[in-house]
Amino acid sequence: MEKTKIESFIKKYTLGGVINSAVWKNNQDNLTVTAMTSDKKLFASVELDGAAKGFIEGQDVGVMTTDRLKKMFALLDENVSLTLDLDDKDKTRARQILIDDGKVTEHYVTSEPSAMDPVPSMKNVPPFEVEINLTPEFNDKFVRAFSALGDDGGLFTVVMSKKAKKIDVVFGYKSTGHSDSISLGAYVTANGGKDKIKNPLSFTAKNLKEIISANSESESAILRISEAGLAGVSFAKDGLTSQYYLVKVDVED
Repeated sequence: MEKTKIESFIKKYTLGGVINSAVWKNNQDNLTVTAMTSDKKLFASVELDGAAKGFIEGQDVGVMTTDRLKKMFALLDENVSLTLDLDDKDKTRARQILIDDGKVTEHYVTSEPSAMDPVPSMKNVPPFEVEINLTPEFNDKFVRAFSALGDDGGLFTVVMSKKAKKIDVVFGYKSTGHSDSISLGAYVTANGGKDKIKNPLSFTAKNLKEIISANSESESAILRISEAGLAGVSFAKDGLTSQYYLVKVDVED
């Protein structure tokens, strides 16, 4: 197995450390993870084609400290083998992930999946009324705006611009009063028929910033926004599929 693919898989669900604990599973030989942040404002689902075959066969593997596992992978050469050390009495219970590149051998102790916070499935996804194109230009400005004004609790707001009469994305938005703010204005392009929103909706800026950074190889994607208070974006490239949902943050002016 290619180390860089596993590292990319990890990068796409940990999102710069926003998520650390997850359960790895086999879905038709694909390595999959569904995870969410502790505040339940971000849901992530990532799948790597064929990576579970010969590695995970019917077990759920609890990875409580992905940040440590990531550092362990950094020591290895490109070609690695992954196997599970299974419980002698219960073959559905993985005790360790054994990692070997032919020169270095590593043992990562897994966690009991039942001891980890459950992740709900996203079954009832509402319709999306707005579609914003995540172009390279928009992504660059978004990340730079976060660096200028953002923090871990900072928000971005999707709102109709009163001046331009179009969808806007604003850091530091307030409907009344004054605050430091950045409007991405001209860099926001919405698809026809999916370009109007009734009320402003705010989401955690760091979450989208980390999603953009973790999927920087993607040349285009669409941020879909529902007035029910949900935003979604997905990426697919080189056998890796990632899907994210952001939940709105209620704001008091």
